Amino acid sequence: MAHEEKYISKSGTEISAVINGKKFGSLQMVKFGIQRDMVNNYVMGVVDAVSVSKGKRGVSGACIFLIFERDLLLDAVQDRKVFLTHHERLNYGNDKNTNGINNRLDTKLNPALQAGGSIRDTSAFDGSTAQSVFSSFGYTTSPKLIDQVPPFDIILVGISESSGHGSRMIIHGVQFNSDQGGTSIDDMNLERQTSFLARRVTPWEELKELANGMSATI
Repeated sequence: MAHEEKYISKSGTEISAVINGKKFGSLQMVKFGIQRDMVNNYVMGVVDAVSVSKGKRGVSGACIFLIFERDLLLDAVQDRKVFLTHHERLNYGNDKNTNGINNRLDTKLNPALQAGGSIRDTSAFDGSTAQSVFSSFGYTTSPKLIDQVPPFDIILVGISESSGHGSRMIIHGVQFNSDQGGTSIDDMNLERQTSFLARRVTPWEELKELANGMSATI
């Protein structure tokens, strides 16, 4: 007896990315790969493998973003705080909010960097209180580079234009480890190419069909 199946495909224009709870509009491509270490086991007298040993599993991937007037990726994760040393704060980005810590270093920032050098904090270590210990090394602030962004999930949500059918997949624990870009006289736009590591992937799964303009719960 024949069994009727319903097949609904989705194109890239029907799939949106949600990063840190925000629908991300400048993502052009996302891909991932899952790889696990496996080796064949051999014994003397047998030409074929007698078993397979399974080891570590890793998840990695890449994203391509379209650049507009500013860095939308870092804007989307400004609520995710990280602890940055004074070296990172002063040599990367343009952070001026020092919370009263080592303000004197800001006067050295532009001349040193313009001369091709970097900034080093040589202030005395203060271990009198827990807060002063942290203040001697750095402070909590928003990420300045994408490799500083704490782990987050990328949720891909696909909604069919013709049927309203919805589905999703999740890449869990994404952490960027490379960031590339550039331009030339032949480029019509700017791209940002990134790669990442992740913890695991939840495969595509069906959501409730949309009804009366109300979307299913993501």
